Amino acid sequence: MPRMQPITLLEKNVEFGNAGELDTRNTGWFVGFSPWTQGTPGQLRHVPAGEAMAGLCVKWFSHGAGDPNGEPKPLSEGRTMSILVSPESEFRIEFSTRADFAADTFIAHTLRRHGDFAIWGPGVFHRAFGVKPASILTVRWATPG
Repeated sequence: MPRMQPITLLEKNVEFGNAGELDTRNTGWFVGFSPWTQGTPGQLRHVPAGEAMAGLCVKWFSHGAGDPNGEPKPLSEGRTMSILVSPESEFRIEFSTRADFAADTFIAHTLRRHGDFAIWGPGVFHRAFGVKPASILTVRWATPG
């Protein structure tokens, strides 16, 4: 079956990786204005040096197994990044362009290793599942316009 358009939109608005494996030119900076943060389809990790940011939010949360239980969250605004900061954990996040997460309209990714991350932009619904106990650091910010 061919992929539906919403998946293509998600692929441009969701990125997965591991902070420790990205080429940061030995700086460790993997989000920001550095040229090496560019190159992904949505350039979600790149924030040009002169671009204004607003509404910075940072959340640290230790989820037990089964927490959260997959309840859909509101439509995202701005950009959000969740990073697995605990070792030997599993935290699955699903993303969709539809609030009902219809079968052909979502992608899923499991954070398993220390430093695994998911970053997503505006217009995306997400839900999460604590497969194993996991500590997650989430950063959210908006860019005007």
